[in-house]
Amino acid sequence: MLKLLFILILLYIGYRIFKMFRDGKSQKVKGYRVDTPPPEEDLVQDPFCKIYVPRSSAYAQDINGRPQYFCSRECCEKYLSEKTTNTQ
Repeated sequence: MLKLLFILILLYIGYRIFKMFRDGKSQKVKGYRVDTPPPEEDLVQDPFCKIYVPRSSAYAQDINGRPQYFCSRECCEKYLSEKTTNTQ
């Protein structure tokens, strides 16, 4: 009976070690160099959904002579359609 209990404990410990290594390999950690600062880029706020996006990846549209920045073309279209319905 004592041998069976000992074997079960060893099997459980082996299972936990196996699971720890299997789960540890599935998590991918992206490293970065500490001596180089992260690139700083201006963030712009989408006037429709109010989220901030980097200026380089934002969808730009001139509205009333001023550039407006959106997170996507869909947000731009929704903003323009909402703006036209509010002005009528």
